[in-house]
Amino acid sequence: MKTPLLFATSGIRGKSNHVITPELGIRVGRAVANHVNTNLKTNAAVIIGFDNRRNSHSIANTIAAGLSSSGRDVLIFNAPIPTPKLIFSTIKNEAAAGIMITGSHLPADENGILLFETDGRYYKGILNEDNIQLVNWDLLGRITNIENIEDNYETFLRKIAQNNLVDNKMNILVDPAHGPIKDYLQLAIKPYCNNILKINWEDDDRLPGRPSEPTSSNLTKTRLALTSSKSDLAISTDMDGDRVIFTSHSGATISGDYIGALFAREYWKNNPNKPIVVPINTSAIIKFTAEKYNGKIIYCKVGPPSIINSILENNVDFAFEETGKYIFTEYAIWPDSVISTIKLLKLMNESGQNLDELLHEFPTFYQVKEKVPCVRNKADEVMKILITEIDKLFTENKIVNTLDGIRVDFSNNSWFIIRPSGTEDYIRIFTEHNTLESSKELNNTCQKMIFDILEKITD
Repeated sequence: MKTPLLFATSGIRGKSNHVITPELGIRVGRAVANHVNTNLKTNAAVIIGFDNRRNSHSIANTIAAGLSSSGRDVLIFNAPIPTPKLIFSTIKNEAAAGIMITGSHLPADENGILLFETDGRYYKGILNEDNIQLVNWDLLGRITNIENIEDNYETFLRKIAQNNLVDNKMNILVDPAHGPIKDYLQLAIKPYCNNILKINWEDDDRLPGRPSEPTSSNLTKTRLALTSSKSDLAISTDMDGDRVIFTSHSGATISGDYIGALFAREYWKNNPNKPIVVPINTSAIIKFTAEKYNGKIIYCKVGPPSIINSILENNVDFAFEETGKYIFTEYAIWPDSVISTIKLLKLMNESGQNLDELLHEFPTFYQVKEKVPCVRNKADEVMKILITEIDKLFTENKIVNTLDGIRVDFSNNSWFIIRPSGTEDYIRIFTEHNTLESSKELNNTCQKMIFDILEKITD
């Protein structure tokens, strides 16, 4: 029996050539054609892009074959591109859908498939493989290899950079994790720079410089290069270029929550009482900022699909998530590391402050992220029991939010969230507190609750 084609929070993910296989590509292509033919009734082509992981190009080709066999025309980029460019091209060309083959922030031996609707929304759900229609030879979809298409992404970014340009020049280090976003970053930030220092720049599908995910633990060499070169800022992306993490001139790698709060602060200074969107696992730093600058927060479920849906439903101008994804809807409905970088450089230039100085007023909260093994078919039962156990264990005043998992906020700005993984057999626990030791203690308490419940339900 085939595994259902479930596009979860981050599409379909798995080991290259074991889960993300050519056979899966054929199934996805035919199922996407079925989805488009059933729901959209359009003759527009489907656009396909891919990053430069080892099997991304081959999976892109098999998806194209699956689409063609169901009568759907395909435009496929002939070289690796970043995910923001794929979304941009899908929207600007009113494609029937956009498909991106990318491992994003995953390890080098993993890959994934993302599906975008014609308006740029992430598709989330199960693709229907019933009633797949294979067409006669003369109705096969045409597959066209493309380098660039109309309203190209480069021009779009250049205009944003020009509109935000100021005079002060900086020395900037760029670490694109060997991904195709590098050329677009260089294009956009060049007007801001005296010098651009490059690290992990070579096209190399083994990702030899560092893992794709730009976490603090993965950026040790990047920080050393920054401080030794005395650069003003380091810009580190994941391979497909939708997330970006910044490191200040002092060598401090800044959480996406704090950069998001910084952007939100500037927004609320000019737009008090207006809302922004953040997922339910966002740091209390955004609550601190909203209270100080009369801002409003709309919480949504975790992941870009929910964030973008909430943006559109609430007509919001800014959103972010802690992984380093920021959405400025005056320019784009998708997270884009180049746009985010331009916005931060402008803020630094206009204020005359470095990144540490811009963040000086924010208090420090300490996060701990852990996970407990739990097969997915037991996770729902665990979560139901957790509600009762949380009330028994935490008797103080608290706010409980069950929008996505269970989040509990306390009056001292500490909080935790417990939620099942959408793609793996784990239950994840995020905790945040005023000290690292307190955050670890809170996380250990949450882990013990889950282990105790699992022990009871498996006896």
